[in-house]
Amino acid sequence: MQGDDIFNDPSACQDILSGLGTPFEVLRARGIPRENRINQLSSMLVGSSIMANSIMEDYKVLGHKEEEIVRLLDEVEAMAKAAREACARENEKLFRVLQEVTNLKAANAAFIKEKTVAEAVAKEAKEAEARSAKALEEADADRSNLNKAVEVQNRVTIIEEVTARTAEAEAQARDAAEARDSLISSLDQLKADRDWMHDHGIGHIVGTILDAPENASAINELKERAREAGFKAGYNECLNHVNPFYQSKFTDERSGFHGVDTEAWYVAVINAYNSLSISAIED
Repeated sequence: MQGDDIFNDPSACQDILSGLGTPFEVLRARGIPRENRINQLSSMLVGSSIMANSIMEDYKVLGHKEEEIVRLLDEVEAMAKAAREACARENEKLFRVLQEVTNLKAANAAFIKEKTVAEAVAKEAKEAEARSAKALEEADADRSNLNKAVEVQNRVTIIEEVTARTAEAEAQARDAAEARDSLISSLDQLKADRDWMHDHGIGHIVGTILDAPENASAINELKERAREAGFKAGYNECLNHVNPFYQSKFTDERSGFHGVDTEAWYVAVINAYNSLSISAIED
């Protein structure tokens, strides 16, 4: 080595490349006793080992977090699938309700047509009643005229004829009155049906169903059972993914649903909702 140029010393260059520090630090280290140098190197090795262990622990924690993320993604996917299926069922129910609305509109149109026909029949009945009254008046007049001619005609024959015509006119009047009463009764019933349809139409029925406490309670229970079934399914699927990588198998004992048939609960709630009885509609 020429002078103090450390780069002419191969061993010094090796120390620098091994990470002992700058040329100045290497020179200073060479001036320290061998025991102190060994202690310094030991401290550096211990620090490096601690740092390596910390890095390995970080990698392990990161691996556990990735497994947790996969489990949560599976759970979210299961819940989303259940929500989509529930939404499809609700859409189907809404379609049926809309179909019922269409049918009620058609029934309402038929009702209006029947009302028009009934009003026309009632008008004809009134006209028939007027004609019958006029015929009765004419019969009375004829009877009066015939009474004046009893002296020159067979009174018995004339009276029988007049009585028959009067009875016929009275029968026509009674028939007209009965027809009028029947039509008035039918018209009143049609008006009552129209008022009922107005007060209890499909919009009112749908609103009553949606606002009913029974419906709200059933939907809340349906969502809760769907969430439980989705959680258990996602938990079991996560176990199926994780257990192949570990010698000690994980179970669902800590899931909160060990030994619980959440799917049966969910199906039972669906069946109960499909046969739900709304007290406001039944009343």
